[in-house]
Amino acid sequence: MKIVIYTGQQKRNFALICVLMAGTVFGARVAVARAQNSNAVSSNSAVTNTPGAGRLEAAKLRVCQNRQAALNQIMSRRANRAERQLNVFSTIASRVETFYVNKGRTISNYDALVAKVNETKTAAEIQVATLKQDATFDCTAENPKGMATTFKDQLRTTAVALQAYKTAIKNLIVGVKSAQGQTSSNNNAHAANTNQS
Repeated sequence: MKIVIYTGQQKRNFALICVLMAGTVFGARVAVARAQNSNAVSSNSAVTNTPGAGRLEAAKLRVCQNRQAALNQIMSRRANRAERQLNVFSTIASRVETFYVNKGRTISNYDALVAKVNETKTAAEIQVATLKQDATFDCTAENPKGMATTFKDQLRTTAVALQAYKTAIKNLIVGVKSAQGQTSSNNNAHAANTNQS
């Protein structure tokens, strides 16, 4: 009797071969059983009006209802996350505007930058409100797949609106920062002039 010692890779290869062989045999048995079952179903379907179709829908409904609570939690979390992002962006925008006013900076396009921030904020608020409103999933609704698809589309649209709002705020910050740089360079030039006198 010969004793064979397999290395790790050889063990994995041997196990894979065994699984493939078993799968081939099992797969052949399943294929034969399916063929026999389909022949029996096709002969019975002529007599009855496809009773399996209703059970399939009931099975899908049951699976959907098992996952409904998790889907509602996911949708709610994503809507709340979008709302939190909107609140953070709004806080940043108001702080930048307050900074601009308190420091007495002036830039030529400040009003246009603030108008763009307000415009994108309004669009983002509308998208977040719509997203929060549609953040519920119901398996017994007319078209549950359509509800999920609509939510995904609204999530994408909300992300685009929030990104536009974020970009407008960045542009406002850059504008205020450029005014700050001009003012500090003007102050340095004025200080240099007063020191020479």
